[in-house]
Amino acid sequence: MGVSPRSHFRNRFELAAYRVARATVGRGGPGVIDPVGTLLGGLFHRLSRHRREIILFNLGLAYPDLTSEEREGMALRVAQYFGRALFGTLRLQRMTPEKLVRLVSIEGREHMDAAVKSGRGCFFLSAHVGAWEVAALFGGLHLPDGVSFVNRPLDNPLLEAELDAFRLQFGNRALGKNAALRSMLGEIKAGRSIGILIDQKTRLRDGGINVPFFGHPARTHTILARIVLKTQTPVIPTFAYAESGGRYTLVFGAPVPVEPDDDVVRLTTRYSVVTEAAIRRRPEQWLWYHDGGGSCG
Repeated sequence: MGVSPRSHFRNRFELAAYRVARATVGRGGPGVIDPVGTLLGGLFHRLSRHRREIILFNLGLAYPDLTSEEREGMALRVAQYFGRALFGTLRLQRMTPEKLVRLVSIEGREHMDAAVKSGRGCFFLSAHVGAWEVAALFGGLHLPDGVSFVNRPLDNPLLEAELDAFRLQFGNRALGKNAALRSMLGEIKAGRSIGILIDQKTRLRDGGINVPFFGHPARTHTILARIVLKTQTPVIPTFAYAESGGRYTLVFGAPVPVEPDDDVVRLTTRYSVVTEAAIRRRPEQWLWYHDGGGSCG
């Protein structure tokens, strides 16, 4: 059975709701957003049994040495964090580029600067940990041609256009998922940089392979490794973490090495190792809600 087409009324209603939330909740500072987000995230954790079971199952796989009480505590902190992150995202969308820059502390900036000076473009390897949208926005402001990224457009075209205008304000471009490989190769050939979230759920028929992740096989897309082996484009680990007071820490790592005998499996495994290390730094800020086995996460 096919999916019913979305009505224009529904699209307009969702856009209006988004604008109201941005104009009200998004106007608040961390002193308002953080306690409200923490409260609502904790409430969601207690009311959504299905999501609570998923996160506890995933934490049990990743941290088998934790007691059940410790896993429960971490699961609650994850839910509370994403409650704060939801409202923090609305706050970001009211923020000027100048204000965002003042709120971000940088580690490893020399790695990003080297990529800019090379003029070759690069990949920014990231994941759904912390404030990943801050990493993309900051990169868009500091790279001459901004950052391109592959995304699945929202089902609501009006809301997608609204968010796309916000991204463009910071110099970023969405490539879309159709013909992603061709689009990414075109960007690299032109010397532009691409942000990629490697922890997205992938089917085997779409190019996913199983590589170790938190001690278990996880299905991970190979598109990054395939392009790097073809073009030798540098890959810079890039992870943004939320801090107290509405601030962020953006961490650029050294380029991930490519060895002469690397193949797609070895290189994808190396990217997975880098991603796991970034998550372990702040595990309560990773999206542990992935359902079903076989995805990266």
